[in-house]
Amino acid sequence: METKNSQGRILECALNLFAEFGYEAVGVNEIAGKSGITKPTLYYFFGSKEGLFTSVIKENYQRLNDQLAEVCVYDPHPNEYDRDVFPQLVAIVNAYFAFAVENPVFYRLTLSLSFAPPTSQSAILSQPIHREQYQMVNSFFSAISSVHHNLHGREDLLTTSFIAIINAQIGLWYRGLATLDQDTSAALVKLFMHGIFA
Repeated sequence: METKNSQGRILECALNLFAEFGYEAVGVNEIAGKSGITKPTLYYFFGSKEGLFTSVIKENYQRLNDQLAEVCVYDPHPNEYDRDVFPQLVAIVNAYFAFAVENPVFYRLTLSLSFAPPTSQSAILSQPIHREQYQMVNSFFSAISSVHHNLHGREDLLTTSFIAIINAQIGLWYRGLATLDQDTSAALVKLFMHGIFA
């Protein structure tokens, strides 16, 4: 009988294949062959290719979402720049950067999913976990706007633009054109804040 080691091997192999070729281009036979297991074993653990892809997304993305849950809590200090919005946004950027560095293959997959056609199977399957991340960041901006009233009504735009500039930086890092360090986090947040508080 196959063990949990087989399950982990399937997940790792599937992640690498999905990240390199895309969900639609990878078949169950290829995953099973690369994992060194049989198709019935894959179906035993995951039920289907869709079930396997969902497991890959959930298992990896949950770690990022757990980290975001810790830093997406606004602690207002409106009269103290060094304790208010700035350092808290930097903490969120750092969480993304650290996760991308620790999980480069998976984060490359998530970037590709951001641009997948909305009707594609991969986009549909990954939407719930993406939505969970979006809602955490959105709640953070909603909390900020309750203190900084000039941001009220702009929470959705702030959320999408903030996540977009983080992902753009990570995308450049993959190509060796950017860094993901503390100085970069601070510079990115300062640029973002100049736009939202100008």
